[in-house]
Amino acid sequence: MPEVPERPFLTAGTLTSFAFGVESALGRRPLRYLVARRFAGETALTCLLVLEPDQLAGTYVTIREDRANADCQVWTYVPTMRRAVRIVERHVFGCLPLTRVGYLDLMAWRHPALGDVPEDREADVSWSGWPGARARCYLGPASMPGLTVTEAVDPASGTVVARSVDRRGVPERRWQVLEPGPPELPARIGVGGPDARASATEFRRLGDPVEIPEGVFDEEPRALWDAVGRGIPTLAPAR
Repeated sequence: MPEVPERPFLTAGTLTSFAFGVESALGRRPLRYLVARRFAGETALTCLLVLEPDQLAGTYVTIREDRANADCQVWTYVPTMRRAVRIVERHVFGCLPLTRVGYLDLMAWRHPALGDVPEDREADVSWSGWPGARARCYLGPASMPGLTVTEAVDPASGTVVARSVDRRGVPERRWQVLEPGPPELPARIGVGGPDARASATEFRRLGDPVEIPEGVFDEEPRALWDAVGRGIPTLAPAR
């Protein structure tokens, strides 16, 4: 049986429908996001809405996961599109626009297209800031030949705290938790290229997550944004 995380990633205690803000910077350009998630049994629905920069404001990503049925769908929309489009499998292992944050890094569970790695292949996470973490790795799908995803799992929390995506043995990007919660959400993460010694771009969580009505996930993104804004006024849309 394939190994699965003991606990899903990006949880918020007992909350099953919640949201929080994230900020960073690309040079002098501010980056700001709204992230929301709803759990229902073995399913998770994750939404990311871009608030800044202005050129990408209104862009959103939706990830629908059904772990029991080994299904994961990623949809994206930018304001220049007529409708949201589903991201094909080979691009699911890529990154959000203007960042090295991968779609994998927003998922609650391992992507079902990732397969097991032979036992004789070493999983190395020595590059991460988690020396006590348990290492594991997976082969990519047939649509991504040569892809390997290596993860570090914190034995204390049972969640993924670092990830490397390699192509044919060469690292393409790396992601790791720089500062854990509370409450169970990373306070800071760092993402970067293949050189672990180079400075990573930091993303910081803005305060604690807030509970939001489960039903807003079934409405348009603006309704989700409004609901989050009522709980986190600094993320509220302009009137």
